[in-house]
Amino acid sequence: MPLVDIDLIIGGPQGGGIDSAAQIVIRAFSIAGYEAYGIREYYSNIKGRHSYFHVRVKDSPVRSLRYPVDLLVCLDYESPFVHMEDVSEKTKVLYDEDLVNTKIEQVLTMEPETKKHIIEKLRQSGFETTLAGAVNYMKKKGATPYPVSFRNLVVAALGPSKPPARYANTLGASLAMALMGLPSEFTSRGIESVFGKKKEVLEDNEKIVKSGYDFVRTHNSVNVNELPVRPAKEKYILTGNEAIGIGKVIGGLKLQTYYPITPAADESFFLEGHDYFEPVMGEDIDVENEVLKNMGVVVVQAEDEIAAIAMAISGAMTGTRTATGTSGPGFSLMAEALGYAGINEVPVVVTLYQRGGPSTGLPTRNSQADLMFAINAGHGEFPKIVYSSGDVPEAIDDAVRVFNYAEKFQVPVIHILDKNFANSFFLVDDLDYSKIKIERWKMGENSENFERFKLTEDGISPMGMFGKNIIWLTGDEHSELGHITEDPETRDAMMVKRMTKLETILKEIPEEEQVEFIGDKKADVTLLSWGSNKGVILSVFDKLRAEGVKANLVYVKLMNPFPAELVKRYLSTSKTIIDLENNYTGQLATLVRQNCLIEIDNFILKYNGRHTTDDEVYEGIKRILEKKENKVVMVRGA
Repeated sequence: MPLVDIDLIIGGPQGGGIDSAAQIVIRAFSIAGYEAYGIREYYSNIKGRHSYFHVRVKDSPVRSLRYPVDLLVCLDYESPFVHMEDVSEKTKVLYDEDLVNTKIEQVLTMEPETKKHIIEKLRQSGFETTLAGAVNYMKKKGATPYPVSFRNLVVAALGPSKPPARYANTLGASLAMALMGLPSEFTSRGIESVFGKKKEVLEDNEKIVKSGYDFVRTHNSVNVNELPVRPAKEKYILTGNEAIGIGKVIGGLKLQTYYPITPAADESFFLEGHDYFEPVMGEDIDVENEVLKNMGVVVVQAEDEIAAIAMAISGAMTGTRTATGTSGPGFSLMAEALGYAGINEVPVVVTLYQRGGPSTGLPTRNSQADLMFAINAGHGEFPKIVYSSGDVPEAIDDAVRVFNYAEKFQVPVIHILDKNFANSFFLVDDLDYSKIKIERWKMGENSENFERFKLTEDGISPMGMFGKNIIWLTGDEHSELGHITEDPETRDAMMVKRMTKLETILKEIPEEEQVEFIGDKKADVTLLSWGSNKGVILSVFDKLRAEGVKANLVYVKLMNPFPAELVKRYLSTSKTIIDLENNYTGQLATLVRQNCLIEIDNFILKYNGRHTTDDEVYEGIKRILEKKENKVVMVRGA
C-alpha cells in the first residue's frame, strides 16, 4: 500500500491560472521525489467559465485518478457549488471566506441546467443556495472546510498595490501543498520551475508561499504532518499532445499542417514552439541517423482542414514525412481527401484527437466515439491503418511507428487518440530512443515508364515520388503507370492489389504492436478496452488483485485492419468479458462482434465527456461480477 496517495482538485475561472497552479503542484512534488498525474477539464471558453485540474500524487507510479478527492481548492465562488459532490469525510475544502454570501443565482458563468440541479440538492438538504450553503453541504458529507481570505493574505504579503486576483493561483497552490504537508522549499522550487528566474516574479511568489504556509501553520484547526522527502531524479512533465509531437519529430517529421481545433491544436502549437527540439529531446540522440541530423520541422496553419490534409498529402508525395492533426469536425472535412490518399497510396499520417460529438458537440470534453468513423472515413473502399495509443511512453513510440507503417505499406494512417490523453500531464523518466526504429521506404528504379502502381503479390508497389521519378497521380482509377482508366479488368486488379495490403499489414506488424495482453492468463474477469482507459484499468487491477480477484486486459491498438484472430485467441478463455469505452454504443465491442463473432454482454461506458476514474471502474466491475447489472454507465465529473 502507498504511504502517500492524495487526490487534489484546483478549481477556478478559465484564464485564472489554473494550469499554472497545477503545474506548480506537479513540479513541486516531482522535485520532492513523488509521482504525479493530472487531467485538465475546461469549457470551450477563453476566459471566465469554470475549469479545474484533477491531480493525483503518490509515492509510487500513478496512472489514474479517483473520487472523492482528498483536497478541494476553490479559487472562485463557483468551484464550491460545482464540486460539492466530489468530497467525503476525508476531504479538506479550501475556499475564500470573503465570498461566503455569494448566491448561486449570482454565478453568471454557470449553465442554467447545472445551476438548477445544484439548487435542488441544496434545498432538499435544507441549505441555503449560497456558497456558505454549498460548504455546509460538503460539511454534512464529512468534509472539513478551511475558510481563508485570499485578499487579506495577498495584501499582507505584497501590500495593497498588487491585485490579489493575479496571485490567487499561486496562493491556492501554496495553501494546498502546505495542507498536504509538503515542505515549503519544494513549493518555492516548483514555482521557480514554472515561472522561470524573473527576479520580481519570484520575489513576490516567495512572499506568497510564506504567507500561505504561515496561515496553515498558525491556523488552530489545521493539523498537518510533514511529508518525507524522497530520492528524486529529473523527469519530463509531458502532456499527451507533447508526447505525440516529440514522437513525430523523432520519427522524421518534416511537415505538419493543421487548422486550430480543440484538443488537437496544442500539438501543433508545441511543435511551433520548439524549432529543433534540443530542450525537449536532449543531446543523446543518434545523430548519425540521417533523419535526425536536420530536425527542422515546417508547421503550417492552413485556412481550413481541407487545405491542411491537401498540403500534407502533397508533402508526402515528395517523400517528406508529413502529418496533419485534427479533431472530429475537422476530420469530417478531411474525408474526401483521405480517399485521394487511399487511391494514390500516399503515406500520409492523420492524428485524430477525439472529442465529444456529434457536430460541435462537447468541444473540450473527452470521447471515444469516432472509432467507426475513422475506420470507414472516405467513400469507396481502400486500405487504411487506424492505430490507437493511450499513454505517453507508448505514444512516443507509436508516433514513430505510424510513419513507418504509412511508408512501408503505402497507405494513409489515422493515429486515433482521445481528449483525456491529449490533456493529461504525465511524469516520465528519461526518454529512451535506443529501441525506436525509423524505417524508410526503398525507392524503385527510375525510368520513363515508372510503374508506380505495379501489381504485386503483397499489394505494395515500387515507391516513387515527385522530384525523383516521373509518376502520374490522379483521383481516378488508373493503370500500373498511373494513367486514368475505366477498364473493368484493370479496375478489378487494382482493387485486389490495394485491398491485399490489409492481409499484408496483419502479417507484418508484430502481434505485440497490434494487441497487448496484460494481466493473469487465467482470470475471473477480462477487460476489453483501448486508448486512455489503459492506466485506470491497470490501477483498478491492483485493487482487485488485493481482494483475490484475477483480472486481465485485452488492450487493442490496431483497429484497422482488425486483428480478429489475435483478439479471438485472447478472449477465448475469458470467463467474464467487460467492454470499457468512452462512447454510448461500445464501438470496440461492435468490432469484436463483426470480426470475431464474439458477443460481449457486459459494458462499462462513459459518455458525459469527463475523465474516467478508479472508483467508477472498480464499482462497475464489482456490480457486473455480482450480477447486479450488465451495463454500467459512469457519470462522475463536474
